[in-house]
Amino acid sequence: MRLQSNHLAGLVCLALASNLAHAERQPVWPQWDEFASRFMQADGRIIDITFDRKSTSEGQSYGLFFALVANRRQQFDLILSWTSDNLAAGQLGEKLPAWLWGLREDGSWGVKDQNAASDADLWIAYALFEAARLWKSPGYARTAHKLLALIRSSEIAESGRGGPLLLPGPVGFKLDGERYRIDPSYLPGFMFRYLAGIDPKGPWQPVWDGYVRMAPRIFSKGMAPDTVVVDSAGMVWPDSEREPSGSYDAIRVYLWAGMSGPADAPLLNMLKPYADLIRKRGTPPEKINPVTGVAIASDYSPIGYSGAVLPFLQALGDKPTLERQLARIREDAADPARSKVSNYFDQVLILFGKGWLDGRYRFDEQGRLHPRWLGG
Repeated sequence: MRLQSNHLAGLVCLALASNLAHAERQPVWPQWDEFASRFMQADGRIIDITFDRKSTSEGQSYGLFFALVANRRQQFDLILSWTSDNLAAGQLGEKLPAWLWGLREDGSWGVKDQNAASDADLWIAYALFEAARLWKSPGYARTAHKLLALIRSSEIAESGRGGPLLLPGPVGFKLDGERYRIDPSYLPGFMFRYLAGIDPKGPWQPVWDGYVRMAPRIFSKGMAPDTVVVDSAGMVWPDSEREPSGSYDAIRVYLWAGMSGPADAPLLNMLKPYADLIRKRGTPPEKINPVTGVAIASDYSPIGYSGAVLPFLQALGDKPTLERQLARIREDAADPARSKVSNYFDQVLILFGKGWLDGRYRFDEQGRLHPRWLGG
């Protein structure tokens, strides 16, 4: 009887393993599968084919998140391994990943800039924590905790009355006179609520609270800048070293605001003027001047911007403008000439926005990920 019982147990395990493997092969998220076929190498490297076939920690971090949403654990592990081996010298968790990898001046391929990017570091940690929970594999979380400790020590600045700030990276963002350059698009509300729960003694809630306090000055015209400067008194200034602009970084501010739920309703409402601008123009402008609230003259509107604003417009209840962006995305996808040249970042924004609109994933009040494949 014991042999028979062991035999039956073995059959059950094999059946479960087979079912799990079969489930991973199912088209849980066809749009991610298409993205991976175009932008992901077999070894897990996410490639920006538009710009010298470079790779970034940002691209790797988003790849981890999308693979988790799609329940593609094998892809997740490949992306994670490539990130550690190539951006962190095989020591992810012991060191932060370098932000830029590509073709170097000497003709070799490798790290081109050792500085890290805190948004990617946070997204990698978040994806690892949630992979540990959703796939019941605690090893991921051990690496995530180590990453959080490195982010705390290298990418958080104590700014006095302004409170702790998330710097875009360890090097180059602390300016003269106790001033700091920050990037609002590096601060998704759902993520900071999540991290505050995971690491309650960490700086995550104070960082978010400080950002919310500064938000009326950061978004004084209801539009997001790419970067701003904050001083030790918590005052916010336009970034005088750069032309005032809200563009390829800033577009993510609206994306995150649309996903963050009732807890961030004041921030969402603060950004309504940008939705008004889209409604008047028909499409999101490539660049705006966040100081004046005026679009910088250009007929070009990246297709990815239309994807990024889908959750934002949905949260604001602006269905006509949302439908116009959806129609634009469908038209672009149906045109072979245009879809072939669509760049990595456009497709990332569309995956985030369209995936959200289609219910592929949600974040709960604590910032936890709820992918569709989980059910319930």
